[in-house]
This record gives sequence, C-alpha cells and structure tokens, in this order.
Amino acid sequence: MMWPGEATFSRLHGALPFGGIGPLVALVMIVALRLTLPYSRLHLIRWPFRLLVAHLLLAVLTSVATPDSGFQRFTELGALLLILVCLGRGGFVLVIDSLLSSRLARPIPKIFRDILEGLVYVAAVLAVLRHAGAELDALLTTSALLTAVVGLSLQDTLGNLFAGLSIQAQNPFEVGDWIQYNEDPSMVGRVVEINWRATRVITLDKVEIVIPNGPLAKAPIRNFTKPTPVSRRAFDVVVPREVSPHRVRAAIESGLHETDGILSEPPPDVLTREFTEVGMRYRVRYFIDDFRERERTDGLARERVWYALRRAGIEIAVPVRDVAMHPDDDNQRKREAREALAQRLQALQRVDICRALPEGQQQQLAEAAEIRPYAPGELIIRQGDEGDELFIVLRGHVVITVEEDRHTPRGDSTEIARLGPGSFFGEMSLMTGAPRAANVRTLDDTELLVVGKTALAPILDSSPELAERISESLAARQEQLDSASSKTAAAKVKPGVDGERSGQLLVKIREFFSLTGRQ
Repeated sequence: MMWPGEATFSRLHGALPFGGIGPLVALVMIVALRLTLPYSRLHLIRWPFRLLVAHLLLAVLTSVATPDSGFQRFTELGALLLILVCLGRGGFVLVIDSLLSSRLARPIPKIFRDILEGLVYVAAVLAVLRHAGAELDALLTTSALLTAVVGLSLQDTLGNLFAGLSIQAQNPFEVGDWIQYNEDPSMVGRVVEINWRATRVITLDKVEIVIPNGPLAKAPIRNFTKPTPVSRRAFDVVVPREVSPHRVRAAIESGLHETDGILSEPPPDVLTREFTEVGMRYRVRYFIDDFRERERTDGLARERVWYALRRAGIEIAVPVRDVAMHPDDDNQRKREAREALAQRLQALQRVDICRALPEGQQQQLAEAAEIRPYAPGELIIRQGDEGDELFIVLRGHVVITVEEDRHTPRGDSTEIARLGPGSFFGEMSLMTGAPRAANVRTLDDTELLVVGKTALAPILDSSPELAERISESLAARQEQLDSASSKTAAAKVKPGVDGERSGQLLVKIREFFSLTGRQ
C-alpha cells in the first residue's frame, strides 16, 4: 500500500539527475564557498545558487509533466544543463578563487579565467547534447564548417583574442601598471582590466580608454611601473649665458633637495644641453616612484627651481620680441633703493643683537643683507648642519621642529614653534658657528632677510668692542628662550643677564670672527 504523495515523490526523485546526488553536491559546494571565500568575493556564490534554484524548479515541472511528452523532455534536458552549469561554475570558483587565489603570487588574468570558464560551459552543453542522443561526430564536422565561416567573419575579434593571450603570456604589463601605448605622450594611463577582446586603461583625466588587444600587441609599450616603479622625469630651463654652469647646477640641485615626490637616490642632476639665442639651456632630471603623482611632482619641481634661481640671483632667460626704449629715471630708482633699504633696516632692528650695533653699523649691515624667497614646504635649515646665517621672516610662516635622530629630518619630529613676519632664528650660528639646533621648514610662500657672517665680519673687525655688547644681547635672548620653554616656575629666569653665559658667548664670538686678543 502506497502512502499519500509517494507517487509524486517518486516522480520528483526520478526527475532529479544522478538520483538527486547532483543537487546535493551543488548545495554542499555552495556552503563550502560561503565558508571559504573572503567577504569581498561572496558575490560569486549568487550564480551557482540561482542555477541550483532554477534546476529544482525545472525538476518539479518535469515531475508533474505528462510522461514522454515533448515538454517533459525539454524540462528534463534543461534541468540537466542547469545542474551541470551550476556544478561547473561552483567548482570553478571553489578551485580558482578559494583554493588557488591564496597560493598564487598574483591573480589569474581575467582572459584566462574567461577561457577556462567557457570551456567548462562548453563541456556541460556537450554532455547534455550527448544525453539527448545527438551525434557529436556529425555535430563536430558540421561545426568545423561553421567555425570556418564564422572565423572569416570574425577575424578581428579572434585576432584580439589571440593577441590578448599573447599579452598575458609575455606579461609586458599587468593590471595596476602605468603604460604609454602610443607615441602621443598624452596616451598614458593605468591598466584596470585585460579581457579577451581589449585592455581598459584609465588616464589621469579619469577617462576610460578601451584599446583592442590586436593593435596593442603590435604597438611599442612603455611601462613606467616595471621593472621597478622608479622612473625619470625631466624639463628644460634657460638662463643667461653670463652665469657660470657650476653656479646654475649648484642652485638647481639645492632647490630640488628633499622635494616631495623626488627621490634622493638616484639624486637629481643638471646637464648643460645647448647654447641658444637667449642663453644656456639646461636639462633638469630627477627620479620619482609614484607615477600617478607625476604631474604634481613636475609642477612642484619647477616651482622649487624658480625659487632656487631667485635666491641665487639668477634670472630665467626668456625670448625678447619687442624692445622699448625709456629714459632712465634716476630719482625713481634711488627712491626704490631707499625704500628697500629702509625695509631691511626695520627688520634688522627687531633683532636684539642687531639693535646692539650703532646706527651706522646697522645701516652697513642692512646694505649687505639679502632677501631670499622660499617655496611652501621647503627646508631652510637642517638640524645638526653647520651654518653662519641669521634669518628674519619678512613674509610667510615657518615651523621649527626637533629630531632625536638628525639624520632623518623627515622622520618623527616634535614641533616646538611657528614663526611669522618679524620673527627671526639662527642667531647662535651667525655669531658662534654653532650647529643648527633644529629643522626649519616653510609653511607657505615665504620671504626671508638673511644676514651672513661675511656681512657682519667687517663691522666687528673695525669695532671689536661691539662683540661684548652682542654677547650680552645674545645671552639675554638665550635666557628668554630657556624661560619660555621651561615647564616649571622654578626654572624661570631671574632679572638681569647671566654674566657667566655672556662671557662664554663672548669667547666663542671672538674665536669665530678671529677677534681673539683684540679689544
């Protein structure tokens, strides 16, 4: 005696391929994928799951269809195809994305994935056709003729396919590389995908370019990411012929030192290229390791070169097309010179050690001082370096930092102060030649008034007694700094100047300026 629904269950069981083992294997495979795939790859389970559900629906339709009818035959073959594709797709993802992905040095190229997956689907279709009773030999013979016809009509597509395989085999570039695929320098981009037909590239303008694999395989390709991400950049600058090449090279190389994005090894260099009508042409060369930021780095390098040449008093030569003659205005030039001198003198009078000088010597020092421009983020002085210059901020702002390891000025640092217009730094190095006690870097476009030892030496040489007054001012300045940096009230400086410190500084000043034995 049969229990109710037994006949229906028997028909459903008979409609399932492989006696129901196929859906069970597919379900186990989906659960295994859910447990082993990383979170970012879980979307790969969707298609095997959908195929399994569709297979079960067709199996139900097969079980309720009229036996031996055309509809039953159709749903039976459809259910078989769906479960085979489900098993093939799930097995492919399990092997490639779950088991092999963690063991391979780099992911399998998409074009190879597509071909392997396509072969799996072809095998599933052939198995269904064989189950349906089709003669595969005759089918393959017919398909050979069809393949010849299709091949002639799809020459370009097939050419792109085999070109893509060639690209993957030779591996001239891979996803993530920056390449130039045309003589046009603007045709540069980052590879985001290599598929069976074309390669997709994203340019810096965020424009996607699809390049067929056929033309790409024949074109010369420049890879800026291999064998290493280091690549060289260059631009030209022209300066007047009167300026010596050694002076130009020294100025430019110092300007590029420690510029963001520019490598210190290999170091930047400057080559003398040619003589032109307007001056000497130099090629500025440097290396970068982040090709994506190349345009920003190029712009920053040009800015630093401009500032460096400006500080060195070197003009950038430009072609002159029109020459206009104007009478000299001596009064105008003299007035501008007086205003510039008054500005420098006013800045010097903010500095204690300069106020200690008589008015005549202040005027002499202002005439010898020079104004230097600096770019944002540029290192002015480095902790531990030798120096003999005092800096006064005329415009902009600087930040003062201290490093425990002075050989790594870009490492971990402690900010101790920020200075704006009217502030000054470097007085100890100017007067005693002491090594720099901190790093000083610009925060924005900055202009500094610089007083060097060569400007102060003639004044002290003619009036060596001024050294004592300067040492007292310098000692008072150091005590003020010590008091400001102290964290306890007990460490605050008492009124008056520390005579012992002043005497020690006086000895150092006389030694540094060769005033020993002179009063």
